[in-house]
Amino acid sequence: MSRAASLLVLAYGLMLVAVGAVGVFTARWELYRLFGLDLGHVGDARSFANQYGFLKGVELGAGSFCLLLRGEIMAGGNAAKAFVILVAGGIFARAFAWAVHGRPSALFIAFLVLETVVLAVFLARPRSRRGA
Repeated sequence: MSRAASLLVLAYGLMLVAVGAVGVFTARWELYRLFGLDLGHVGDARSFANQYGFLKGVELGAGSFCLLLRGEIMAGGNAAKAFVILVAGGIFARAFAWAVHGRPSALFIAFLVLETVVLAVFLARPRSRRGA
């Protein structure tokens, strides 16, 4: 289980880095292709694109955290707690948005399921006496 958890932390980090980096550089295209949102029809398109790029940058940073501190995350302590907050926060936000705004597309339901698996496997990993 510990090896599976470590591989899932790695995969989660890689996914966040990839999705975040792509979104930073292709925001207009991504918004149109994934969400059907034409920024030409948004009231303050520049600010909206700026905020979207910022969120994608944060996603990139979260993935970098997972990759750079994977050992510390697996060892427990504050890095593990921060990882749990990161993943659980994303799961909560997706579930809350589903409840408030309605069912998302299958792609985003798949992300919700995969993120839940990452968290469950991580929390079920064997820990040392000193680990968190």
